[in-house]
Amino acid sequence: MKKTICICMIVAALSLTGCADHAANNRNEETLPAQLPEQESEDSSQEEQAVPVSQMDYDSFRNRMTAEEWESFEQYFPVLKENVPFELADFGYYTMLDRDGKVTEEEEEAVFYRYDPREVTDLCRYVTAYAENDIEEMMIREIRIFDLDGDGIQELILEWTPVGDYLILHCENEKFYGWEIMYRGFEILQTSGIYLSSGGAACNHWQHIRFDQGSWLEEKLAAEDWGEYFIGGEPVEEAAYLQQTAAYQTGDVTGYKPKLRSVSDDDPIRLR
Repeated sequence: MKKTICICMIVAALSLTGCADHAANNRNEETLPAQLPEQESEDSSQEEQAVPVSQMDYDSFRNRMTAEEWESFEQYFPVLKENVPFELADFGYYTMLDRDGKVTEEEEEAVFYRYDPREVTDLCRYVTAYAENDIEEMMIREIRIFDLDGDGIQELILEWTPVGDYLILHCENEKFYGWEIMYRGFEILQTSGIYLSSGGAACNHWQHIRFDQGSWLEEKLAAEDWGEYFIGGEPVEEAAYLQQTAAYQTGDVTGYKPKLRSVSDDDPIRLR
């Protein structure tokens, strides 16, 4: 009799254990759908964040870019992956030229701005250039592949954070050249190759830049300066200015957000 009671108790215990396990599984199944959207949101947020150049997933661009963009992107891999140096021109140092291409010291006469290379650097040094300002490493927020001046060579346009600079790279004769510009000097790049340089609500310049024998030559096409309007350096009425600048706005150049990849200890351009 005692043996029968013990067997019954064991069977009952096993049944209760099975029910408990089943209930726990049901609870997990019930909570799983509620967790998935949260996880997807985190993953989506991670994909949108800025990425260090040393941890950028280059292959992730292949399916998003056109074949022509990807081929042009690859030509800049020596700079991005192998830390090959490039000549850098700084937006803060330029020579002003009038509409005839002659040097001028008068801002109101300036139609062209020539930026000459000031140093040879590489990405390892470039991304840590602001370390003294408590910025450990600049990170890439977005990239564009676009032929800025119609010479058949597509430039690589890198948008950085947190300082908000753009670094534009040009490749010619197996050499690399860069031009650095602050974000307000290179806004809403259009498929016409024209962009907006803004000094405030009442001070806007529509500009275009081209690579010229080792230097960068920026042209001020049209300007609004506190109620005065200019096209090609000549004063015009507001209506003419608005009509001209409307023609510049042909649509934004496509940008691509970077994605993170895993970084191995022997990465050739490990910047951290």
